Amino acid sequence: MTRHGPPLGEDDLQAWIDGRLDPERQDAVHAMLADEPELARRLADYRTTQEALRARLRFKAAEPIPARLRIDSILAAQRRARKSWLSATAAACLWMALGGIVGWAAHDFFTVEGHLSFGPRSSAMAQEAIDAHRTFAVEVVHPVEVRASEQAHLKQWVSKRLGRSLQIPDLTSLGLNLVGGRVLPAAQNIAAQFMFEDEARNRVTVYVSTGQAGADDLSFARRGDVQSFYWTEHGSGYAVVGTIDRARLQAVAEQVARQIEEVSEKKQG
Repeated sequence: MTRHGPPLGEDDLQAWIDGRLDPERQDAVHAMLADEPELARRLADYRTTQEALRARLRFKAAEPIPARLRIDSILAAQRRARKSWLSATAAACLWMALGGIVGWAAHDFFTVEGHLSFGPRSSAMAQEAIDAHRTFAVEVVHPVEVRASEQAHLKQWVSKRLGRSLQIPDLTSLGLNLVGGRVLPAAQNIAAQFMFEDEARNRVTVYVSTGQAGADDLSFARRGDVQSFYWTEHGSGYAVVGTIDRARLQAVAEQVARQIEEVSEKKQG
């Protein structure tokens, strides 16, 4: 028998099994099945199985559509979800905006004790100190330029470079031993970094920067896991930086500040 139209494919055979094939294509399928008895038996088995399934599930088709699956219920649920999402998004944006405003306003002015500092200058110095700590505290072979074994030379060299006499802090009472120090470039002038280490190899750096006007109270800054307590006095900025416990780091900063003040009082006396 001559067949007309495009060749038959799997879609035509599946449509014939489902009973939804166009009449014109049905004639072509019947002709092909007449020529291929094995294919005819296989399709007949498929059709018998499908009809049996339909018979067993016919009771479900007779049941009313659940309210939650009706079109109007689905559309209403979608509207509620969209409204809830928009409300949540608006609230989140509002809180983010408020948080950004408050954070920006407080960043350079709010100190550890809750007092106002004197502006962003010392805060910029603290960020320089944090950057220097991140750079050198992880070094194993060259953490410092001059090691603690040459402490006298370190003090003389750093004092000469910064143009003022510097006293290297003594932090042994807090479990921190001097590793050494180095000179660094700074935005205002130049800076010195003294590195200390405890028995657990936790490192704390003391950063001293010249050219800092005014006198700022002890303030706190953080970038990631690196924290800093910083202040300015006597024309220099100071920052104590580390990843140790915040209370311990504050104790170190207070110790450094006391020693600086004691040296200053001796000079004045």
